[in-house]
Amino acid sequence: MAEESVPEGRSLKELSEEELWELINDNRHRISLGVRPCILLPYLRQVKVLTEVDEDEILSCHNLTNRCMRTYMLDLLRTQGRNGAIALLEGLMIHYPVLYTHVTGRKPSTEPSRFSLIKYSELTEYLIRAVTGMQTELQEARNEAGKMSTRCSSLESEVSQLMEQEEKCSHLQTENERLQRHLEVTKLKDEKCDLYIRYTASIEEKSLLNQTEALSLQVQQLSLDCKMQEQKSTVVQSQMKELQVERDQAYQSRDDAQAMIARILAEKDTLRSQLVELQEAVSKSSAPPFLVRSRPKAIRVNGRVLSLSLQCEALLSQLSIVGGNKSGVFVHQVTEGGAAHAVGISPGAQIVELQVRYEQNSRALRMVLEDSTLEEAMWALGQVTGFCQLSLRPRQNYEALLQQLQNSTMSSGDSFYIRVNLSLPAGASGTLAVSCNNILHVTNTRPAGTEDLWQASQVHPCQLLDLQSGTVPNYYQKAVRIVSTGRQGRNPLWVSVDEENTNGTESCVTLMPYTLVTPHFPPVCRPILLLPTILGRMLDKKLASWQGFQLMLTASEHAARLQRSEILEEVEPGGNRCYTLQSVEKVMKKGLHCVLPLGLDCVRRLHRSEIFPVIIFSKLQRSGQTEEQLLACSKSEEPLLDKLPCLYHSMAPDSWCDRNSLLTSLRTIIWEEQRKVVWVEPDLW
Repeated sequence: MAEESVPEGRSLKELSEEELWELINDNRHRISLGVRPCILLPYLRQVKVLTEVDEDEILSCHNLTNRCMRTYMLDLLRTQGRNGAIALLEGLMIHYPVLYTHVTGRKPSTEPSRFSLIKYSELTEYLIRAVTGMQTELQEARNEAGKMSTRCSSLESEVSQLMEQEEKCSHLQTENERLQRHLEVTKLKDEKCDLYIRYTASIEEKSLLNQTEALSLQVQQLSLDCKMQEQKSTVVQSQMKELQVERDQAYQSRDDAQAMIARILAEKDTLRSQLVELQEAVSKSSAPPFLVRSRPKAIRVNGRVLSLSLQCEALLSQLSIVGGNKSGVFVHQVTEGGAAHAVGISPGAQIVELQVRYEQNSRALRMVLEDSTLEEAMWALGQVTGFCQLSLRPRQNYEALLQQLQNSTMSSGDSFYIRVNLSLPAGASGTLAVSCNNILHVTNTRPAGTEDLWQASQVHPCQLLDLQSGTVPNYYQKAVRIVSTGRQGRNPLWVSVDEENTNGTESCVTLMPYTLVTPHFPPVCRPILLLPTILGRMLDKKLASWQGFQLMLTASEHAARLQRSEILEEVEPGGNRCYTLQSVEKVMKKGLHCVLPLGLDCVRRLHRSEIFPVIIFSKLQRSGQTEEQLLACSKSEEPLLDKLPCLYHSMAPDSWCDRNSLLTSLRTIIWEEQRKVVWVEPDLW
């Protein structure tokens, strides 16, 4: 029937809209019975013949049966005309090849030439997702089959146990019948014995008349005992009633507690869903993907500020800017005759704030540019495609900035320091060769003629001196590619960077290529923290016995509270002795290195007090069964070091062989680290 409806030699693309829909309507009943809308909807959405609203109407309408949903889907596709018919047949060719053959009389094929509404790359991506989904369903079906087989085996074992219990019950029933018969025989014997006793007693009554009074006294005594037992039983029953009341109250309290727990869990789920929505809203914000510097809190713009409103399609094409985060962003040139020139924007004005309003979603974007880099400012001005409002400050330090740019004493107004989290080889166009954990001084975020490079210089480890200069990539393009794939909810800077190791050096691959850091110049004697913790406990007292070092003193918890000193760590869990911040400061005031018998948790507390310890981690290697605990401690603490807001020194296991050589190496490392500048990243904890 289908073969007669499609002329031989003509493809589906050559059929007209009426012929295609006549072919579908002839098989409408078969399609309605054999097609699940939830399988075809992803492809129909992919080729853009159905919208998200259509999908919700098809799947979420509770008033429609499954067959009505399919019929409603065909009616919606009918409104799309020829594209709707071709999209439906192509979806049947992918997901229902047998039904496709019945409808069109042709064999299904997944060649790209057979699809007219979707590109080859999109078709490949869709087919890969479809195959992945089918594999997932197959794996779930297999898991379900495994669960069912396990359930069957457990049921079989339960059946066998029930049969065994049934046999035991039958044996017990037989034994019970035997015991009942035996009990009946015993009762008969007892009755005979009672009759014999009564007969004997009646005979002896005549000879024991003198014992009647004693027996009456015994009866009275027994009656008194019975009354006492009745009173006791009454007291016990009243106590039982009180216990029942207390039990009911306990049950009621338990039910109330369970209801409260259920309500708290429901509130927790509601708050969690709100948190997820807020995170999604934050992830969908229009923050520029190349920003590396962590912005401070809201900046209050001081001084005389002029606010200008203008309508401009491309503001960045009508003016040029200079400066950066150190000097401020200034207007350098203004195109005459443009909207910017018409509202009175002149060279030398400092841009302190920008507000952009979007007419499409009635949303406003406010950006403070007073401390932004040149790259950030150009991105922000590039967002202006309509109405905007600029806050300008009159000439202030503009001439000094131009003089410095003309004298080449500075390449721009940018100046901040970053720590490199990956290794980069030297390039042919002046790219710096940097290694992981190198410190760079970025002096220009938009060098002339480039958009994906920064001008930076390597920094001397012991002084704030710029050494070799060059360019480094800012990874802006990679961030854009990640955003364009639709993977929202991630920081665009958190990318995996795979560089070829051309020089044979070890490549350092992290999620964030650069980290903003600030320099700190600690006092002469910095505290010492030795890791792993177990090894540090072994060496602390030995190191503290040398000249220039002192072990950290302990204080009582009560004394720490009186002195209002922050407690860094307890000596023993639940004890009264603890290590305080004031103890560290006392040792440092003496001009000595304070040896810290603490863990990694104290580092952030010390940083908040502007105390930067020297952190030395000794890597270990297996040399015997007795060091299992030490190796386990080393493996558990080493991943935590990368979460610290500062760098640490790592000792190779082959750099020492015994305790004396280890202590000698430690003194050398401490002397070297003491001379260096401490670079600390913003602590967001």
